[in-house]
Amino acid sequence: MKSPLVVFILLQALDLATTFVALTMGGSESNPMIAHLMALGPVRGLLVSKALVIALAAAGASMRKNRGIWCANAVFSGVVMWNLGIITRLALIS
Repeated sequence: MKSPLVVFILLQALDLATTFVALTMGGSESNPMIAHLMALGPVRGLLVSKALVIALAAAGASMRKNRGIWCANAVFSGVVMWNLGIITRLALIS
């Protein structure tokens, strides 16, 4: 894919989905900022957080800050992998 913003949005969708699955399996949110937003409700808090980071990435893309978005993509790839590991562990203990 050419656009780092498209990859970023896809990673946000994967993070949202894997976080939600982990939460429904009994996991918890480790990021204190996101955990605070989840006081709005788990789904609403996650959606608000994703909307905020996508807006920031879109602003970066409009300023041609693609290198920063690619770095964020690397980080969120790790977050999704972490979430998958948590889901696996939760599945194994249930």
